[in-house]
Amino acid sequence: MGKDLQKVKRIAFICNGNSCLKKGAEDTTLQLRAAISENNLHEEVHTIRTRCTGQCEHGPIVFIHPEGTWYKEMYPENTTNLVISHFLNDKPVSEAIFFGEETTIR
Repeated sequence: MGKDLQKVKRIAFICNGNSCLKKGAEDTTLQLRAAISENNLHEEVHTIRTRCTGQCEHGPIVFIHPEGTWYKEMYPENTTNLVISHFLNDKPVSEAIFFGEETTIR
């Protein structure tokens, strides 16, 4: 049985296109999922591996829906901070955002 999508508040799309994979996106995906589980957010945060998001120079990319926040250079060591700050405390990690409602491409 799949996840109860009625409980999902956010979706993290993790680029697993070729360029991001070369930069460690597989480990980013695994670490992000682990941090979500460790913080008991598995029910409310759903993760989806994507193919190329077209932002190769900024990879690995993590896009958060519904906020529309695009995170750049989301390496495994950055994922716990993302989970705690953005998902638990509703404070986006400003230094890692390259596009979102209050930003422009950096």
